[in-house]
Amino acid sequence: MRGAVAVTKSQCRVLVLNSKGGSGKTTISTNLASLLALRGSVLLADLDPQGSSLSWGKRRPEHLPRIDLIDDPERDFRGYPPSDYVVFDAPAGLKRGRLEDMLGEVEVLLVPIAPSPFDMDASQQYLQRLEEIKRFRKGKVRLGVIANRVKLRSQAERILTEFLQELELPLVATLHDSQIYVRAAMQGLGLADLRAAEARKELPQWARILRFVETGERYGA
Repeated sequence: MRGAVAVTKSQCRVLVLNSKGGSGKTTISTNLASLLALRGSVLLADLDPQGSSLSWGKRRPEHLPRIDLIDDPERDFRGYPPSDYVVFDAPAGLKRGRLEDMLGEVEVLLVPIAPSPFDMDASQQYLQRLEEIKRFRKGKVRLGVIANRVKLRSQAERILTEFLQELELPLVATLHDSQIYVRAAMQGLGLADLRAAEARKELPQWARILRFVETGERYGA
């Protein structure tokens, strides 16, 4: 890591968060960081005591585009290296005070939701809590939902799509239930680091995520 410098307002700062564990926050965070590293300097801040993003970063080969890492389970947001992008990999089960603090540090909130009744129930309760937070309610943080680990043309995909439409949640992308993410994570890689032929099926969805992060635009919106 480089010398300690405070986070600046000019950065694009993204929080990846869901109240439920196992929703795919680290998968989203690490792959997003790998893609953003092709566009500028990236800091991946691991806020989860489990340290999964930090472990991923330690496995990352040195010849790949650099991603700075910081371990910040106490979430005090100090001493961050300067960078064009900051991706926060957040823990599950945050209390309201901590959630407010974290939303105060970002412009973009990405919420991965898996197509299971447990994930959808937990996500609905969590998103209702967000509406009580002033910064979010005033539109200072833009929310994007990512349907994660979805099997194409399955009943689960249909149910999740209907769930998101009913709640009028802004769906940004749909990531498929693919072993490519598992294989990449084991090597400290993201989709951006794989051969084009391997990542081809998923890259259009990630292009939508990148566009939302940088401009707020959604596909088909």
